[in-house]
Amino acid sequence: MKPNTSKQLSYRKKHRQKADRIWIFGFHAVEAALNNNNRKLFRLLATKNSFDKLQSNNNLTDLPTTIAKPQEFQKYLAQNSVHQGLALEASPLDWGSLNEVGLENTNNNVVIILDRVKDPQNVGAIIRSTEVLGGSAVIGSTHHCAPETGALVKAASGAYERTPYITVPNISRAIELLVEKEFKIIGLDHSGDEKLVDLLKSLKKRRIAFILGSEGSGLRDLTKKKCDHLVQISANSTLSVLNVSNAAAVTLFAAKEFL
Repeated sequence: MKPNTSKQLSYRKKHRQKADRIWIFGFHAVEAALNNNNRKLFRLLATKNSFDKLQSNNNLTDLPTTIAKPQEFQKYLAQNSVHQGLALEASPLDWGSLNEVGLENTNNNVVIILDRVKDPQNVGAIIRSTEVLGGSAVIGSTHHCAPETGALVKAASGAYERTPYITVPNISRAIELLVEKEFKIIGLDHSGDEKLVDLLKSLKKRRIAFILGSEGSGLRDLTKKKCDHLVQISANSTLSVLNVSNAAAVTLFAAKEFL
């Protein structure tokens, strides 16, 4: 007998999250969101074991909470989501504009700009590396980069609550604004005629915006034209290029060591 697909679709639609809410899942992601006063929290879904691990969190006091079995999470999350027994319905974060983040406040700020990077796993990993390695913010396009989703927040492993992920309608205009704030614009591209480390050694105490493109097409030609430098990461192999999140981590580490 065939399953009643119309009934299943109706059930899924009933539980579909609203546009002004997202489901955050995974232990570190949920724990960090609970501690973020800028998040509006609506409800928590938890297995008993995972809820017990959160008991010391003061923000659980007035939060509607349902103790559930693991299979019940699929009503709210995409199939195969690694939720670790926790799912939190919350408002998305709004970091404001580039002008509101205060990127010009120090001499050696490092930011990451993403040129059409759409994979939420990659964007989340880049946000995590940005926090760990001392970057100030990640900037992406509103229409051409991964938006805030549970999968992206999970990949950031808590860093999403502390590292600004600013989406802008126009990357070119964002670059121009960073130039006004005295940022040096450096594009990471396999066609670059300079080596990343060699360039960084000559740029002590500078504000730098590194631009990384999608793995398929790299930086767009328009983006390349706005760069002060195009650089490559030195490699021992010509077989392939680094995954964009790995390239971001290497770049941030090099900036931390040589700026």
